[in-house]
Amino acid sequence: MGCNLATVRGCAFIHPVRHPTPPDVSSKLLRRLLLAPVVLFLILELILWLFVRIPLEPLKRLDLSNELPGLKPDVRLVFDRNLTRYLDDAAGNKPPGTIRILCLGGSGTFAMLQNAEDAWWGQLGRQLQAKGYPVQVAAWGQDRTGIVASTAVAAVLMDEWQPDVVIGNFGFDDVVGQPLEYAYQPEKARGMQGPARTAGWKQAVLKISQTARLSRWWARRNEASRIQNDIGRRDHWKNQFNQMKKKVNETAVQPFPARDPRQDPMVEFIDGWRVLRDLCNQHGAALVMTGEASLHDSTNNLSQQENLMALVPLKAESGPDARYVRPEPAWVEREMVRYAEAAEAFAASAKLPWINLNGRVPRTLDHFFNDVILTDAGAASLAKEILPVVEPVVQARSPRGN
Repeated sequence: MGCNLATVRGCAFIHPVRHPTPPDVSSKLLRRLLLAPVVLFLILELILWLFVRIPLEPLKRLDLSNELPGLKPDVRLVFDRNLTRYLDDAAGNKPPGTIRILCLGGSGTFAMLQNAEDAWWGQLGRQLQAKGYPVQVAAWGQDRTGIVASTAVAAVLMDEWQPDVVIGNFGFDDVVGQPLEYAYQPEKARGMQGPARTAGWKQAVLKISQTARLSRWWARRNEASRIQNDIGRRDHWKNQFNQMKKKVNETAVQPFPARDPRQDPMVEFIDGWRVLRDLCNQHGAALVMTGEASLHDSTNNLSQQENLMALVPLKAESGPDARYVRPEPAWVEREMVRYAEAAEAFAASAKLPWINLNGRVPRTLDHFFNDVILTDAGAASLAKEILPVVEPVVQARSPRGN
């Protein structure tokens, strides 16, 4: 049978052969390029979670080396962003069954010249651990701050670290840190602002992402090195204290007038204890009140007096133009006795444990480096004095004590 070419060609034109359209290479490449960072991110997250695990709040470490009497020459400070120190690096989430003790105070509590286990709160923690209590101990303190300003930081630390017991060790800075021309502000104690906190969304990201933690660490990696280079040099603090001692001893001791009862900073001191008591109640923590130990008394000999560095501001101002006067040791002692008596009365009314440590630690240069900074022997003496007051509070919180 013959074939009609026109018909065949016509059919070819009418019914063309359709080949599959080749895939869009550029579109596929774009998808791969977009997916590659996600895959790499997930791989990095997996590696970090499995093998590295960067802490949510990594601790900073600073090595100090100073030849100072009564103190170890080599000290390692371990602290977090709030300058909180920890025994056994016990930051982070609270392990089940643990009793956490938070110590608050001034420079004598921060104990910058001591390793954590040599500070009074570290020795207290070790003694409690030796008795079988599952305690973790942290300490925060700052020079010339006093109890009122400390409560703002305490609120943050209680939120984040969740202590069961809080030990307040105040008195010295509350006496010498208030200006002679002082004016009482009733609202001050409840209006203090604490350190800035990480934004909520940032904190949420940091909780779930190891990569975010690594990125933050990388951005801050030079900070610790800068601090180490600035204040970690050999005998840096020895030289600083010697310069301060020279400046203070060149300042004449002045007798101070009695405080005006209508403008008495001791009232603010009790306001601070009241706020700290309320914070502990809000967070379910037990508060132990203590009076701070000091080298000051009316019988300081010449060598002791040369180690006293207390200066009282004339007015409520700071900076290079601020003026200070040097108090008599006997005045500091009398004021600290007066403050301690008021604190003891408040503790009795609030049914809180209280011990006045001032005078219980021997006022010698074997026990004190300066006004309130303790030597290792002084810290051991203080820990021994405070243990009988703190242990019953810890025992009441311990599973074996219930």
